[in-house]
Amino acid sequence: MKLNFKPKDPFHLTDEEIDQLQIHSGTYPKDADEETKQKWRDAYRRVEDNSNKQIAKYGSIDKWYESGEGRLL
Repeated sequence: MKLNFKPKDPFHLTDEEIDQLQIHSGTYPKDADEETKQKWRDAYRRVEDNSNKQIAKYGSIDKWYESGEGRLL
């Protein structure tokens, strides 16, 4: 299954965009309850916030990856 995904802001995903990623990756099914979805959204947002802080620290995504702190996608 191909993910047709073009976030409006790749540094701050919406709940719906996070849900798309989680469903596509098999983290939870389309019919997951709201509590499960919120748990994973919160976890994603913690990683997103940490990553954005590190990117800002290094000045660019490329420099962040080169630093060794960047996450591999």
